[in-house]
Amino acid sequence: MNITRTLLSVAALLLMPACGNGDDTSTTVPAASTSTNTPSSVAPTTATTGAPATTTPTTPASTTAPTTATTTPAATTVAVWPAADVVLSTPEAAAEGFVRDVFGVEPVLGEFLQGDSRSGEIEVLPPLEASGGAPRSVLFLRQLGAADGWFVIGAGSDADSITAPETGTAVPAGPLTVEGQGTGFEATIVVRAFLAGDASNELDRQVVMAGNFGETAPYSTTLDLSGADAGDVVVLLVSGGVGLETDTGDFSAIAVVIAS
Repeated sequence: MNITRTLLSVAALLLMPACGNGDDTSTTVPAASTSTNTPSSVAPTTATTGAPATTTPTTPASTTAPTTATTTPAATTVAVWPAADVVLSTPEAAAEGFVRDVFGVEPVLGEFLQGDSRSGEIEVLPPLEASGGAPRSVLFLRQLGAADGWFVIGAGSDADSITAPETGTAVPAGPLTVEGQGTGFEATIVVRAFLAGDASNELDRQVVMAGNFGETAPYSTTLDLSGADAGDVVVLLVSGGVGLETDTGDFSAIAVVIAS
């Protein structure tokens, strides 16, 4: 499924081995090799006219100075669900727990599609009684931490998306503008913020107008994150209802970090 620009960032994060649970790594840019030109020796030149022999002085060739290596910090992967101290042994367990915790419905999921050796995707499907059969979202999953637990690191949908801020962004503990595209039942969508791993710990929720009948339209709203502390991982989630309580509707989710 074609995911929006924000979720391409999420997909990119999938390939990173770093951990949002304190297991950050660094990528070292190798130092450029030092190239030393050895000074060349020129034999003395002797005059043939009887004059004293003269020696042509030799000038050593220049030597290239070594380049100092620089270290670029690796990007950090932050998780949406579960909490950092919870270890789940399978991606299916993480996906099911996320849907139950966030939406309070029985999960209907597709098969796990392996990405690299530590990541993959699972589609969230509508319930059998729903009229539309298209997937509601794609959950991006990755193994993180020393225990290699499985985490949901984001979710993406073309119907309801977040284009700003970007995933992993450091944001202030205060008003935050959230923008994207959306569609929902009677043109309403819900944008909310909660602490990662616990959807019941909600910081703010706004109901805004967007597109209707499957047609997307831009939205923009402001969420108040003043209840979060520095270093907290906060989930931003947009969802468009379909008028059925057992259906998640289309949704996207990203994680941001409260700046210190």
